Amino acid sequence: MATPDLSKLQQILASAEDNEAVLNQIRKNMTKVNELISEISTMLEPGYTVEKKERKPRAVSSTGKRPGRPKKEVSAQ
Repeated sequence: MATPDLSKLQQILASAEDNEAVLNQIRKNMTKVNELISEISTMLEPGYTVEKKERKPRAVSSTGKRPGRPKKEVSAQ
């Protein structure tokens, strides 16, 4: 009869927990893949037309300055 080895049992339990976490991550990724495949199949249908996205015009700044980093000032030496 095999002698009870506590460290081996702990190692088995730890690897089972790791495997469960990996399986959960795979399940989440598979749902995303299924959603993307259904989106692609919708796009490949013969009557599919692209919907144009309406863009809003840029907001005009009240200060008159453009966005971004200000230019460095070069001092005359």
